[in-house]
Amino acid sequence: MKIRNDNNNADLPQDQLANALQRDLNHYLTTSASEYYPDTDRMLFMLGFGGTAFKKVYFCPLRNRPVSETVDADDLIVNNAATDLDNAKRVTHRVYMKPSTVKRLQILGVYRDIDLSTPKEPQEDAARRAKNDQQGISQGSFRPDDRDREIYECYCELDIRGFEHRFKGKETGLEIPYRVTIDVSTREILSITRNYDEPTEDCASPLPEARKTFVKYTFVPGLGFYDIGLLHILGNTTNAITAAWREMLDAGMFANFPGFLIADSGLRQNTNIFRVPPGGGAPVKTGGLPINQAIMPLPYKEPGPAMMNLVQNMAETGQRVGGTSELAVGEGRADAPVGTTLALIDQATKILNSVHKRMHAAQAEEFRLLVECFEEHPESFWQRNRCPAHEWDQQTFLKALKDCDLVPQADPNTASQTQRMMKIMGLKQLQQGNPSLYDPIAIDTAALQAMGWSNPQQFMVPPTAMGAPPPELLEKQAKTQADMLKANASMMDAQSKHQASQAKAQSDLMRAQTDMVKAENELAMAQRELQSKAADRASRERIQLIDLAQNLAVHPYSAEVVNPLIAPAMQDIGREEEAMQTGLMPPNIGGQ
Repeated sequence: MKIRNDNNNADLPQDQLANALQRDLNHYLTTSASEYYPDTDRMLFMLGFGGTAFKKVYFCPLRNRPVSETVDADDLIVNNAATDLDNAKRVTHRVYMKPSTVKRLQILGVYRDIDLSTPKEPQEDAARRAKNDQQGISQGSFRPDDRDREIYECYCELDIRGFEHRFKGKETGLEIPYRVTIDVSTREILSITRNYDEPTEDCASPLPEARKTFVKYTFVPGLGFYDIGLLHILGNTTNAITAAWREMLDAGMFANFPGFLIADSGLRQNTNIFRVPPGGGAPVKTGGLPINQAIMPLPYKEPGPAMMNLVQNMAETGQRVGGTSELAVGEGRADAPVGTTLALIDQATKILNSVHKRMHAAQAEEFRLLVECFEEHPESFWQRNRCPAHEWDQQTFLKALKDCDLVPQADPNTASQTQRMMKIMGLKQLQQGNPSLYDPIAIDTAALQAMGWSNPQQFMVPPTAMGAPPPELLEKQAKTQADMLKANASMMDAQSKHQASQAKAQSDLMRAQTDMVKAENELAMAQRELQSKAADRASRERIQLIDLAQNLAVHPYSAEVVNPLIAPAMQDIGREEEAMQTGLMPPNIGGQ
């Protein structure tokens, strides 16, 4: 259980007192009342099976402490016309006690000190006898003194003479609540106890109201007082599937080992049961008939697909009716939306969610009755606790019970740990999407608490350490920053050198291009100068040849000496003229 405090102005001492109350109450239910959890587990099992379970919360005079025990539905007698326990006319609890227990209660003054005869054999109905036969419980006892006494505790309203109800000094004739204990065997009244609290000034009603002793746990509400469970919801489906399975097993057995029919003429033998070993044989007297005519196996069929489909359909129908559908919500995409996953979980557990909420309300009522018992007997809270979380006294304990409410540990809106973890994942996704709107420390604290860690702060860095980092960390951070600055400077230097080298390369390229253009121009000028010199020389030689030709014309006798010398020159001049005429050689601008 846990503590709920609705006071928003609670200070630190009140919170510490509430935490101490929560810890000691859980210690009481686990250690002092060691029967509580095993008894509750058994009750929850029977709740899902039968649909209705009851808890009885009272102060046990033998154990001298408050007790919350399960009461079987068979032992709580309530008229079926009642809608709930509060509106029932009379509630009777049938208790089977050992004779020694009854004697102890008589010694303590709880029951009247009267002589009781030997208890009679309890009268059991057919349903209880069948139940005992199923569990292997023998009927009755060999020794009469070992029989349990059947005790009836009747919670009813009576108008007892001498204890009449008075209102404003006048008798009203009102029947007021009492608890009457009766021994069934002797029909003796063992005790008559008042079952109401005296009205106070702050009481809502001035008339006496019955104290609540029993708490009803409901699985699924029924039409009457008693509710329905899985036995009522799935009983017919379970019987049908069981019958179908038996038929399929029998059909498979007969198909593998069929019976047979033997002709009358083949019965002249000692037995008609044949056990043929593997690789062996058995003689059969057929009276001269062929063996396939004397013996015929019965035509048993194997289970067909129609029977298999019927069984599967019945199983699926039972799952839908019982709300136990199987959905693979953990498979698929890893980044599936949380809302979709929660919707699948809610669809698969919709009936169990409603059952969980009803059980949460019933257990909260049970804890409220426990608080009432502790208020009447506060010393029973800490007298068996050797290491309490707080040094309790009556005043402090009653103040803590008044300021705080005891509620079940489970969340009525979260039926499983899976739903709780999916809610935390959804909250983390919202925080990651909008980090400025949420407190990450608070969300991580809630996540650790949902995982089961009661002290999430043990995993977090202390606030002082967060504000002042250790010197080693500061030194490492400074060194890291210096290394980063040095690396940035080196990178900038390398970039500047790279840019300078690129500029120098571009300038060298432009200078080389300029020199190449200049060299080309000088080459062209040299070529033109050579051409002009060649043309000038050719022009002078032509003039000289012409002069020589004129001289030969004047002095013909010198032709025999001059012709061998000038003939090659004349041929060259002829070729030049021919080339000039064809365009292969530029004309001699300076020629005659």
